Amino acid sequence: MGRSNVCNTGTDFESKRWLSLDPCGLLCISLSISIHIFAIIAAGLTLISHHTLAQVLYFGLYVPFAILALSSLFMAATTNPGAVPMGARPLPANMASESDSIVTERDPARGGLRRRRGIRRCRKCNDNYKPARSHHDSVTGRCIVKMDHFCPWVCNAVGIMNHKFFILFILYTFLTAIVSLALLFIRVIRCGFYITKAESGHDNSTQQYTNDDSLDHHNYKYLGCDNISSPMVGGLAIVTVLFFFFTCCMLLEQGEAVDTNMSKIARMKTRAGLAENGEYAPVATEFNEVFGGEYPTMSWHWFLPLPVRFPEWARDNIMGYEWDLTFPSTPYQEPADTDGDTVGSAMSGRASEKEIVAPMTVGGSDVESGFDGPLEQEQHAVETGSASTKSDSLVNRRSTGSFT
Repeated sequence: MGRSNVCNTGTDFESKRWLSLDPCGLLCISLSISIHIFAIIAAGLTLISHHTLAQVLYFGLYVPFAILALSSLFMAATTNPGAVPMGARPLPANMASESDSIVTERDPARGGLRRRRGIRRCRKCNDNYKPARSHHDSVTGRCIVKMDHFCPWVCNAVGIMNHKFFILFILYTFLTAIVSLALLFIRVIRCGFYITKAESGHDNSTQQYTNDDSLDHHNYKYLGCDNISSPMVGGLAIVTVLFFFFTCCMLLEQGEAVDTNMSKIARMKTRAGLAENGEYAPVATEFNEVFGGEYPTMSWHWFLPLPVRFPEWARDNIMGYEWDLTFPSTPYQEPADTDGDTVGSAMSGRASEKEIVAPMTVGGSDVESGFDGPLEQEQHAVETGSASTKSDSLVNRRSTGSFT
């Protein structure tokens, strides 16, 4: 869907409140909320009556876990995942290295790819600065720092600032599924005992009978078992089993992100050899980048859906850019450098020009030309070297008087 804004709510650069308005995501998050509410009501109506242990599990564990799951879902959906703001600029410490780096990008004007010197920019974000550990999310239409993936169940991209809430939502949904399975197990075991009216002596104080008056009909021994085979219990059992296995697999996969401090995209690119050495490495080891805090070890705030806080000295390094409200709402422009060489654009990966020229500005835009292939660059270097050798020889002859 891309960037959107409705009543200052959306994902574009001007939105004051963050919320992805993707229709598929809104449908999925509505389903997530509905399933949790259905499970709370169904378990309360069908699984805890006339049983003290079931009531303790329900009110002591299930309800708190469900509330934490829904709270984490809300935070995951409404928290800015780490979108790069318009006007962001490289960190001062990295300015020189980033400005001198070679960037490969698509050339929409002439097709193919081009390589140039300069900072990384995102063409889909109006050429806004793109930090090294960020990736563009096509659903929200923004570059997200340490983007893991877009999750329709939380209707948001998962990035540096809401990865914690996504994991907590999965964790507490998994725990509610475990408690729900326990409640179902207790109810099935309890309702597995039955007797006949003839055996019971027609004592209705501790037994529950059906409308069938046949003496050979089996009746439940304990109260509260008349709805054990109802559609509500069946639906709760199906939902519980499905989400138990789904969230269990997701937790195992997300455990690697917590352990390595690297997003899913970063791990995939690193394993495939598509990332430079250390490009997606954690910024610091003094804390965990997923849960924040001051220490890398597990702490109480890891398990509560509270906003992620990083040490003040490390925040800019984690985000990978510098920005404040005083910066202009336009893409950052690098200082002009007329002495540096530019590796120019190419048509479909081939060189379209025959010389390397310094970048120049025409009408406010950089004009770049030059070589893209290594063969052309090597040939140019040889020719340049030969010319330089001849010039040096001529100077030596003049200085020694051997020129004829």
